Amino acid sequence: MTIRRFITLGLASIFVGILAVGILVLYISSSLPQMITVEDYKPLLVTNVYAKGGEKIGEFFRERRIIAPREEIPDLLIKSFMAAEDATFYEHQGINFLAIFRAFIANLRAGRTVQGGSTITQQVAKSLLLSPERTYIRKIREVLLAYQMEAHLTKDQIIYLYLNQIYLGQGAYGVAAATETYFRKKLKDLTLPEMAILAGLPQAPSRYTPVHNPSRAKERQRYVLSRMAEENFITADEAKVAMDTPVVVYTREDFRDKAPYFLETIRQHLVQVLGEKALLDEGLRIYSSLDYKKQMAAQDALREGLRSLDKRQGYRGPLKNLSDTTEIAQLLVETRDNLFDDYLPMKTIRPDGVAIPEREPLNLTPKPNGPNLPEYAPPGTYTKGVVTKIDDEWGLVTVRFAEAQGLIDLETMKWARKPNPNVMSRYDEITKPSVALKVGDEIELKVLAEKFKSERIGKMIQESRKKNKKYQPEGLPDFKAFAGVQLEQAPLVEAALLSFDLDTQDILAMVGGYDFQTSEFNRSIQAVRQTGSAFKPIVYTAALDKGFTPASVIIDAPLVFQEEGQVEENQDLSGERTDIKKWKPSNYSEKFTGEILFRNALIKSLNVPTVKILEKIGVSTAASYAKRLGIFSPLNMDLSLGLGSSSVTLYEITKVYANIARLGKRIRPVFIRKVEDQAGQALLENVSLDDRFKESMEPIETEFEEQRLNFLSLQQPSVQDPNAAPAEQTPPAAVKQYPFYSNDPEQLISPQTAFLMTSILKGVVEEGTGRRARALDRISAGKTGTTNGYYDAWYMGFTPQIMTGVWVGSDKERTLGRGETGASAALPIWIDYMKAAHADVPEKNFPVPPDIVFVSIDNENGHLASVSSKAVVKQPFLEGTEPKSNVEETKSTEENFYKEDLSE
Repeated sequence: MTIRRFITLGLASIFVGILAVGILVLYISSSLPQMITVEDYKPLLVTNVYAKGGEKIGEFFRERRIIAPREEIPDLLIKSFMAAEDATFYEHQGINFLAIFRAFIANLRAGRTVQGGSTITQQVAKSLLLSPERTYIRKIREVLLAYQMEAHLTKDQIIYLYLNQIYLGQGAYGVAAATETYFRKKLKDLTLPEMAILAGLPQAPSRYTPVHNPSRAKERQRYVLSRMAEENFITADEAKVAMDTPVVVYTREDFRDKAPYFLETIRQHLVQVLGEKALLDEGLRIYSSLDYKKQMAAQDALREGLRSLDKRQGYRGPLKNLSDTTEIAQLLVETRDNLFDDYLPMKTIRPDGVAIPEREPLNLTPKPNGPNLPEYAPPGTYTKGVVTKIDDEWGLVTVRFAEAQGLIDLETMKWARKPNPNVMSRYDEITKPSVALKVGDEIELKVLAEKFKSERIGKMIQESRKKNKKYQPEGLPDFKAFAGVQLEQAPLVEAALLSFDLDTQDILAMVGGYDFQTSEFNRSIQAVRQTGSAFKPIVYTAALDKGFTPASVIIDAPLVFQEEGQVEENQDLSGERTDIKKWKPSNYSEKFTGEILFRNALIKSLNVPTVKILEKIGVSTAASYAKRLGIFSPLNMDLSLGLGSSSVTLYEITKVYANIARLGKRIRPVFIRKVEDQAGQALLENVSLDDRFKESMEPIETEFEEQRLNFLSLQQPSVQDPNAAPAEQTPPAAVKQYPFYSNDPEQLISPQTAFLMTSILKGVVEEGTGRRARALDRISAGKTGTTNGYYDAWYMGFTPQIMTGVWVGSDKERTLGRGETGASAALPIWIDYMKAAHADVPEKNFPVPPDIVFVSIDNENGHLASVSSKAVVKQPFLEGTEPKSNVEETKSTEENFYKEDLSE
């Protein structure tokens, strides 16, 4: 082959190659995605949820991203990313061939990918427009897109897209979200050392995360700062100062324990109304009704209340028994690390790359004169420990937990008997710790104090010294070297709490169970349970509108109802017999009081008078009141209705009491105040939780409105044909001064009736089953409720400002234990929460509507009080229905009657 032919063939090959490449480029170019503009950039954004005070309580997202406008991104932060990723970003046209060649050589030498040659523009093209596949075709597409992007967008627009799109670990997309995640601050507050840590993340976010790999993060930070100095973005001195500055980083903020049931309720509703895409992708801002401090208080009160209740049922035993020292050490290390994460969400990365506090090997040697408790396990901490010694003589249990040691006093674990729901705990206490525990037991415990104290042991020592003045106790440890702890166990029972602001109608707190991580079932709005005596005020409210007064006398005496039912005698016989069923309602005390006042029958929560009142006014009347006041679950249409045999949700019954507390005005509990989009446009406002139950509630409200309008139309004078028959009118006796139906469609019962019921419920607190609520130390009204077999316990109570309902029970119906009534199981939770909820709420009285008169009556017979009255109460009445005479006057009238000359 001649040289000329060789050259010709070579040139032809080159031409064909160039042509092939050109064709390939044209083909690839034709299939490139459409170029975006900044206006087209619609990334996935995080939706934030806020409490009414502005506290952030949750997030919804697919990618946790917060958009940062270019003008809010510090120039130094941009330069730190350029130094790490693309120093000549503002100079090249999208491709840096020198960087590609340099990376190729570095990777060839290392035998693996250690350096990338992609420019920031290429990274944006790959992230926004291309799939993550690694092929040569995809690389060519990336290069071509980078060129196009440089032609269509400015450098500032590209860097804006890059810094908002990039993934930086810990679930954070974009520099704004990463800044909040790692440093819990805004972009404008970032320091140079923090910027360098962020800039070091894009290459491998999980490898260089400062949370889990602080030493690698520090190494990468040094590289970024050195590159910044080399590029003259900062001086060498500035780089050194930044390298020598400790950096505080945080673990990702966990919202799971802020208000999980409330957040899930919001999520479910907004997915239905706005759609999942809007909620998860479009960065909405949700402003809720929740009061953050009250919510935290509600969760604490419910958990403590359930733990106390669970203890009263006995001790179910240790989690396990550990005999292997390796297992014990592993338990202590795990509990220490868990406490680290829970109580110390931050760590400081020193200049040498070591994170403080550092998780060093377990240290079980107490420090001389040091604290008994590590900073990560303050008083109030729940954790696990292992029993190392049991002393029955002194009633002490020694335990190890994390890197500390503690003592359990018998006085705090007398409850640890074997479970027995048929015997009340105070009658069955243990007398020595070895009955419940043994060495090696893995147990749950609560830290009480840094130093152990025991009044019981102090008294034991004093008693011994009285007998022997020279007595010196032996075998007792040095209490100063031990923390005070107590035995605990996670409760099996569940509870729920709902709290409304009676003025604003806000849902202030919602707790749907003990632990959302264990069960997402929201018992405050989903669990349907019998209410027991908590239903009775509905019956008594209806009775007040049917002619009863607080002083009406009811006979509390044995009562038997007979009910006929057709029952098949035998499958082989076609005939049927009538089966007579007997129902004999009785009071909780199984005693009868004879004559009792209407008010006192409810205050003492008596069953028989309630049934008699219900029989008098009619089951349908009571059911109608129940529905109008907020019950939408099916009702048992028989006399057991008055004793709470129907199953309803906590939400329903809490609304009933709130409507009474609001002087009969309907409450529509609000849980979302506003939903805004990214532009600040309101999408939703003042969303009521009633919307969730619209299908069930709408027919009831429609019926009520039709009855109300019909009633009002009958009261309006009309022009009629004089020859026509008179129209049927409501009898005057049914049109009372304050009819049930008012001109206001939101007025469910008259203010006067509501106030009279409030006064009686106030009496429940002052004189009846709710006496424990006096511990709130302010005016309140309420009612307890307990179902048969102690399956469910309720307390529904309100002040003039806040209504709160509490339910306690089990998901699978079983007894809470003998004596566990609404007063003992639910009311303590209510008290603890309401004390915290009213910390910044001024005290006030219940407002008194017009035409209410207060009269001092004899609390035994209902007449006006006299000098002979043994018990006097000041009771409000609807004007005109109050008693007019006392017993002495009545007797005098009778005597005069018999003295009259009857012959006339």
